[in-house]
Amino acid sequence: MSDCPEIHNPAALADEAPQLLIDERRVVEVWQAQWLAPALHLTDGRPLRVIYRGVWTRAAGPDFADALLDIGGQLVRGAVEVHVRASAWYAHGHDRDPNYCGVALHVIYWDDLGTPVRDCAGRSVPTIALAHQLAGPLDTFVSPEWPRLDALGFTHCAPVVAAHAPEALVAVWEAAGDERLAGKVARVSGQLTVDSPGQTLYALLLDGLGYSANRTPMQALAERLPLAWIEGAIARHPHTERWAAAAAYLLGVGGFLPLAPRDAALAKLAPATLQAVEHIWETEAADLRYHVLSPTAWRLHRQRPTNHPIRRLLAMASLIAHSEHGLLNECIYAVQADYAHAALRRWLATARPYLGADRAHELIVNAVVPFALAYADQTDNDQLREAASQLWLQLPAGAGNRRIQQVREQICGTAHVPIRSARAEQGLLHLATTGCRQLRCFECPVAQLAQRWEVLKDQCKT
Repeated sequence: MSDCPEIHNPAALADEAPQLLIDERRVVEVWQAQWLAPALHLTDGRPLRVIYRGVWTRAAGPDFADALLDIGGQLVRGAVEVHVRASAWYAHGHDRDPNYCGVALHVIYWDDLGTPVRDCAGRSVPTIALAHQLAGPLDTFVSPEWPRLDALGFTHCAPVVAAHAPEALVAVWEAAGDERLAGKVARVSGQLTVDSPGQTLYALLLDGLGYSANRTPMQALAERLPLAWIEGAIARHPHTERWAAAAAYLLGVGGFLPLAPRDAALAKLAPATLQAVEHIWETEAADLRYHVLSPTAWRLHRQRPTNHPIRRLLAMASLIAHSEHGLLNECIYAVQADYAHAALRRWLATARPYLGADRAHELIVNAVVPFALAYADQTDNDQLREAASQLWLQLPAGAGNRRIQQVREQICGTAHVPIRSARAEQGLLHLATTGCRQLRCFECPVAQLAQRWEVLKDQCKT
């Protein structure tokens, strides 16, 4: 007898389904548990095999990320969106939202349309209706005891190691963090063969300020408005006007000038300052008019005010204007200072109130340290290389993010293993990208550690 529950009668369910009171969370739980019939088919008849159902995102955009599916014999990786009824796709505006363009699978309970939905590019989205393809009647489904819905897998990776040898796990995380850093240094080294050191650092900082949503327009801005041009332009202004000049060039090329009243309030600029910024843009930046980004280049939907590109660009303006010896030199001086972390925080604090301490820390970890190590290699500067290496080893953990917490929970289960260093945080992100996301569990150093631990336990017993 099979362990799987017997598949219920589709004809009976067809009469029952329209009256069932089902919420979307219930359908999400069914998909998370993969409480489905052994053989699955899309609404267009193609067979579906779920290799990995994805990770629940709990964020704007599709419900599950990084699913791996076999659709009619073709491997597809992508996002999964879940609804009770197919028509919710249009009711929620997903057909007009770029975040849902390219969704790999639309999971619904009941198909009230009869045809697959289309995304903003007009593409037909593969759809599976679960009403006739469950492992049993829906009212008999009980959510199993597992990690939270946003956990990466069905079981934890190394909870025993986490409970009895947490320091061994931390060592693995930090080694993975070093690998992630080495990859960043290699990419920066490649960029240094194309751009000047100052331009490379400037682009890295803008990339970090763009966060995840606006990295592409920040990169475009760095290319259209080079650091050398800004530093040369603001040098012609008195010190008291340099911040306004830098703000004018960055906001102008960013496509935000003149500022709308709502954006002016977001920027928290005094009327006189705003007038100075807009005057400089109107009178001194004629050559930049052809380089202005389109307003649609920026992703502003559901952006917290502190993450808005206007505030991030004003932070960059502050760093440039307050770096008396140039952005590059001020950064290198801080890295080589006796207390480098404190010196860098003081330097980045010149961008307040537009740059908070948490984001400043992320810039140090993701931009300053990789740049300093790559620049040291390019210039064969042993002093800078040693200073940057020591800074990396001493950097504390930051505020973290949901992805870091997900991976730690996936590995540790209920055991609490503190994350005390930036190396460990970066290591968890590296494991998520190279292991969890790629489903390469058997190559993961955490899995290898867990296997060695099991062998060691068996040897101790004998």
